Amino acid sequence: MLLNIVRSTTAAVLLTTSLIPQTRPALEEQIKQLERSRQDAFVRGDYARIERETADDYTTINGTGAVSDKPRMMASLASGRTRVLSVALEDLNARVYGDVAVLTGIYRDVNVTAGVERRVNARFTRVFARKDGHWLAIAYQQTLLPQ
Repeated sequence: MLLNIVRSTTAAVLLTTSLIPQTRPALEEQIKQLERSRQDAFVRGDYARIERETADDYTTINGTGAVSDKPRMMASLASGRTRVLSVALEDLNARVYGDVAVLTGIYRDVNVTAGVERRVNARFTRVFARKDGHWLAIAYQQTLLPQ
């Protein structure tokens, strides 16, 4: 009986300690890749993917401080009012806290909004939440950087 308790306790400790260092970097890389794939979807015009990977209560704050939500973002994309031509991501840093992940980085894009081509350089924060085993974007904020 005592031997079984010792074995169970030892196995639990080994499992717990061996998973923490291996899991965290893998999850952090998964979040970075999720953002890369999300930005690729914007460039390709894969709005169905963006729709699936964005929470219904998603909010975004752009570099000028304007607040938007998922319905407005999706309507703008579907209408062609906004098109992303290219995106470069730099300095990505992901942190995972259970079912929430915070990603920060630098975002450089070329887009066309209302017929006007713009270049945007911004530092950003995106928050993801895991629901039913899938990560969803729930919030985004950017701070414009000098050109």
